[in-house]
Amino acid sequence: MSKKSWILAIVAVIILALGAVGNQLTSQTNMNNLFAEGSKAFSTSQNTIEAGDAHRQVAVLEVDGTIMDNAGAGYFSEGMDYQGILEAIEEIKENDEVQGLLLTVNSPGGGVYESTELYNALLDLKESRDFPIYVSMGQMAASGGYMISMVGDQIYTDNETTTGSIGVIMQVPNFSGFMEEHGLSMDTYKSGAMKDLGSSYRGASDAEKDVLNSFIQEKYNRFVDIVANGRGMSTDDVKKLADGRIYTGSQAVENGLADQIGYEKDALAALRADHNLETASVVDYTPTSATSWITSFTSLLTDKQLFTGQAEMNAADEMTQILEVLEDTSTPQFYYMYGGE
Repeated sequence: MSKKSWILAIVAVIILALGAVGNQLTSQTNMNNLFAEGSKAFSTSQNTIEAGDAHRQVAVLEVDGTIMDNAGAGYFSEGMDYQGILEAIEEIKENDEVQGLLLTVNSPGGGVYESTELYNALLDLKESRDFPIYVSMGQMAASGGYMISMVGDQIYTDNETTTGSIGVIMQVPNFSGFMEEHGLSMDTYKSGAMKDLGSSYRGASDAEKDVLNSFIQEKYNRFVDIVANGRGMSTDDVKKLADGRIYTGSQAVENGLADQIGYEKDALAALRADHNLETASVVDYTPTSATSWITSFTSLLTDKQLFTGQAEMNAADEMTQILEVLEDTSTPQFYYMYGGE
């Protein structure tokens, strides 16, 4: 039995056990529907969008959501399947029948590391296979989402697409005022002046700000270089547009940050027409996310009618969440993302 099958089997046992104890599941039909959705959620098979020559394919790959690696949370992680997308890129790379790629992007960006890794994986695919990549921007393709679009030979965007946001952001909460107001303090023992750089328990010194700004500037310059290479622009021209502001799709085309106004179907049609791929089959390689199914399952488990107890969060649970937030914000994180963290 595969790992995914084991997970579904374990979930089945949990649901059946809870049903026996609480006797509150609404119907067997609802349970069956949930498992049907679960089976689909864990599917990794390719999906043929348009039949054609089986030995000539146009691959479609969708990047939808924040570009973050949540692999540590396994199948129950939230957001896009980051590792799955990297694996799909490798699969496309190794398949000689694929002769073009339509990359669809609907993302505000994400982590600096992940955005850069994904861009490099796509660039390696393009250089290794030497086939055309067209990009279709969805509702949003900003910051890291814009960065990965730079592999495109042609970039299609809607007039109302939100794009741009070329830059780096890092935010560190400062709880020092709150702590002082409530008579709280943090004793820190460190080997060097910079060891607690980015601490949320005090304000940053000028020297610390200089260190962090040097990090940001280096990552910003790399982003600018990627845009310059992708769009055939000078770094000076890119920097005039790269102050972090967002652009509509039409503004992006006017400023040379995108090529054409159009939807996904237009980008696909152009890719096929421009490269003699009209008879090729169109195959979706996007890994299917289990997020929607997991959300349904979690809602089922937390439904107050499922248990004899109450679902409200008590004070101890609230305190635990607060402590988790403090812990998560203790280390500075750098983002190529529109809207901050």
